Amino acid sequence: MRFLIDLKPLIAEIIAVGSEMLTPYGQDTYSLFLTGALNDLGISVAFKTIVGDNSRTTYCRRAVSAAGRADLILIMGGLGPRKMI
Repeated sequence: MRFLIDLKPLIAEIIAVGSEMLTPYGQDTYSLFLTGALNDLGISVAFKTIVGDNSRTTYCRRAVSAAGRADLILIMGGLGPRKMI
């Protein structure tokens, strides 16, 4: 008997965009939240990547690489300013 549904668990990758997360002062807390939510749904996060804001070429390469190894790709960013002026 054959099944139409593949029952293997989904593999996800999170790509976080933000130069502030590449410094010792910024923390990538949102991907931790997303990882917990995905795990609750039975989706395993196998990879997390951080890409700087000004790295368009690197950003595109990471997205293409992710497409080859993950079933689900989440791209997050746009945290905005950290303090009021």
